[in-house]
Amino acid sequence: MNGFVSKMTGWLALWLGVVGLLATVSLLLFFVGPDTLSLTGALSDLLNSVVGFLSAVLASVLYLALRRLMPRLSLVLVIGAWAGAIAIAFGSWLILTGRSGVELSSYYSFVGNGLIGVWLWVLNRSTRREGVWPRNLSLLGLIAAAFLMVGLLGLYGVLLQLDGNDFPPLVLAAGISYLGIAVLYPIWCLLLGRWILVRQQDSA
Repeated sequence: MNGFVSKMTGWLALWLGVVGLLATVSLLLFFVGPDTLSLTGALSDLLNSVVGFLSAVLASVLYLALRRLMPRLSLVLVIGAWAGAIAIAFGSWLILTGRSGVELSSYYSFVGNGLIGVWLWVLNRSTRREGVWPRNLSLLGLIAAAFLMVGLLGLYGVLLQLDGNDFPPLVLAAGISYLGIAVLYPIWCLLLGRWILVRQQDSA
């Protein structure tokens, strides 16, 4: 269970939170910055991809620790996290290269968020049950995971290859997952990283 509180886990979670918040800020600038719309939009897509892959790396780092609690499911969860990272990156690639409109690229990103959310949900349920992390931290992780998993609704749009540049009801519904990836998840990562690193410093 040491992997749950290792210094590597702490630093990785901290950097994940920072990159996640930078992605959110860049998206806000995309909507309010009239002179840098294309630059900040592309930056937001790239940072979202980085968040996805860092999440998959974090899932891999925690794999051995989680396997002790869930021997049969842990590998499936890590594979799901990597599949989510790839889906997010593919969605960003589609919009950056002009191969799809906002709608289809969003569906891929939402599904990726949802897959990462499944891993995050199981992770926080397990650590909460074992008392590995503070209960309020695990609770925040569960809430963030719930928002992320709403993104799995986007699978309908992916399977049907729905596309366009508008925001139909399915996009708006699945878009609830963005609150998880843009706000709740980065905050959870920052708090987790800080808690681990302070704990490591106190025990040194």
